[in-house]
Amino acid sequence: MQLFAYNLIGKPDECLIWVGVLSVYPPPNVCFEIAGQPVAAQLLAPGFLPLGDEVCDARGKAINYSGVFQLDWPTTSERFTLKVSANACVTTLTSRRPPLQLPAKTCASFNLLLSSCYYQPNDKSRALADIIKQIKPAPDFTLLAGDQVYLDLPSQQDLPCDKQALAKTLGKKYQRNWFSNNLQQPGLADILRHGPVLCVPDDHEFWNNFPLFQAQLDNTHCEQDRANWAELANRLYERYQRSPAQAAGFFRMDIAPLSMLFLDGRTQRDAEGLHMFNPATHAAIVQWKQDLLARKQQGLPAVGLLSSGQALLIETPGPWARKIADMEMPNYADFALLTQALAELFAAEIPVLYITGDVHWGRIVEGKNARGKTLFYEVIASPSRLIDTNCVDEYKIARNNWRSMFGQGEDFPLHPTAAEVDCLKFANLRLSIKHRQRGDHVALLRFHGTPAGLEFSVDYVCTDANETLRRAYSKSCGPFKVNSL
Repeated sequence: MQLFAYNLIGKPDECLIWVGVLSVYPPPNVCFEIAGQPVAAQLLAPGFLPLGDEVCDARGKAINYSGVFQLDWPTTSERFTLKVSANACVTTLTSRRPPLQLPAKTCASFNLLLSSCYYQPNDKSRALADIIKQIKPAPDFTLLAGDQVYLDLPSQQDLPCDKQALAKTLGKKYQRNWFSNNLQQPGLADILRHGPVLCVPDDHEFWNNFPLFQAQLDNTHCEQDRANWAELANRLYERYQRSPAQAAGFFRMDIAPLSMLFLDGRTQRDAEGLHMFNPATHAAIVQWKQDLLARKQQGLPAVGLLSSGQALLIETPGPWARKIADMEMPNYADFALLTQALAELFAAEIPVLYITGDVHWGRIVEGKNARGKTLFYEVIASPSRLIDTNCVDEYKIARNNWRSMFGQGEDFPLHPTAAEVDCLKFANLRLSIKHRQRGDHVALLRFHGTPAGLEFSVDYVCTDANETLRRAYSKSCGPFKVNSL
């Protein structure tokens, strides 16, 4: 049997522990300890469920399961270690209860790790998790902002059409990332096991530009094949990544003066560009806006933080690009609900931070209103491990080798450069780029509360296997200040 556990994000009074077991039937009893003392835990309904990979024993019984347990937070405000055991197997994780308020500048910062776009086959030379372990200060909260798995890669893979065989193939990709310690290979296990962790889905949790047909992916050519793949991928996402606190399509958490809203903009998407969010998420966006406005009306500092699986400041793809590459948020009709909410907040001079991944480059954009007040920041960190792109990679490497002969080579020839924002119109703000990041990386956002709002810095940590590049391309940006009063 194999055992893994990590702390999913939950409501303020919930300590939620995801427990996964492989190669066992029935699912075992699970015990929890903190500081050598047993702690009570409730297995949440509907209990242990098959992971969705259709792997069964000779009797036809599923043998891979996950369940979510609820524990009481320990009384300490410091990071603690939780021991999880089942059938003589033991795993450990650490966590720390999120605070209700950002610390003052005289105290240690609240630290949010932002990471996205993890392609495990390219995490061989120096494991991403080993680099993240060295980040100081240590993260208090981890946001994996999409593409935690690449179910559609490598693009030349021969995915089976049979639904059960497809489930096994897709399920192995999740196992490789979540149970990586058991498999003694790089993966996400040592990142996930230091919680709390929130996972936001994007297209590669399904396939590139989901739910649209993709010419390079045979299993998307037929409507029934797309339906099978979508059903299996959604089940795997739910059983591995989604917290019960995200089940409505969003997650809301407030750490005053921050009011944070994390959106699932992918699993409910249609292919026509009508909606990317469900009705409950629409209502949550409105409520988030109203709560921020109410805080300011009460004379309290108010700052919004918004996140989803794609960039907010992006050119709108045209009719061909939206089918061949990826439909972006502005392609969808309900994007207007987001922009309207933001416009109302900016009109009230309530600042908002937007954080995400997806685009394979990093960037910090600042937005100011006509009076020169800073009201917006977008922070992007992507990728933590870049994907392979057939033919294109070979061309880029050959071109860079040629340029290197003349002293014009690049350190990251396979990585794109951050897009410009000069041509973008967004809520009547003047936009400017404060930082561009290239190469594999993650970002640590460090927050302090202030009497009128907050102050934050962004530490871009290059995660390249080459230590010289890591030193050269890791940079701290800020501090940036935003005030609502």
